[in-house]
Amino acid sequence: MFIQTATTPNEDALQFIPGVPVLGSENGGDGKSSGNDRSSSSSMRTLEFTSPREGLKSPLATRLFAIDGVRGVMFGSDFVTVRKDSDSPWQLMKPDIYAAIMDHFSSGKPLVRPDSGDAHSSASKDSMDISEHDSDTVAEIKELLESRIRPSIQEDGGDLDFVSFNEGTGVVKIRLRGACRGCASSTVTLKHGVEGMLSYYIPEVTGVEEVSDELEEQAKKEFEKLESHLHEKD
Repeated sequence: MFIQTATTPNEDALQFIPGVPVLGSENGGDGKSSGNDRSSSSSMRTLEFTSPREGLKSPLATRLFAIDGVRGVMFGSDFVTVRKDSDSPWQLMKPDIYAAIMDHFSSGKPLVRPDSGDAHSSASKDSMDISEHDSDTVAEIKELLESRIRPSIQEDGGDLDFVSFNEGTGVVKIRLRGACRGCASSTVTLKHGVEGMLSYYIPEVTGVEEVSDELEEQAKKEFEKLESHLHEKD
């Protein structure tokens, strides 16, 4: 297996492309389009783990989190994005990451453990799926995010979730994931990319705001607390 590596705008995130399907049909990402039916966006689905505890749901994520410095893992249709802490050098981590990915896909193990019901559910659902309860404006927002914005973000090893749209204020809330987490250019992506395009095509949209993931924030606080404790010992 030849694994390609692609850089991302986030220097602490790399995209690993193994040349085989990653998030396959067993996890809800069958990679197939449903024609003009935009109620399904399976080929664009991603599955992310932001802590070792979350990673226990996936054999590959578990193996990756065992590598010193790994802070996050995201699976796409044909790629694996790995995020690290800023103090860990890629040159020391890459050999272990390559080995983990190669061993996993050679083993024939599922990407997600069969008993991880919530992880399977997360992979089979997508925030861009259009439901019968969505307003016309929300449906337009999801369609535009899915077709015009999401592909370019995933090319850089990231992704985004639609969270909500406030009909009164015109503000769209989204959650950035994968390589987009902690990326210095994410503000530019939000304002000039997402907000600019949505407000241009959909007059009802007046702004875009990022929503932080609660688990990510909690993990960050715990990590900072541990670092502080270690420094006190020194």
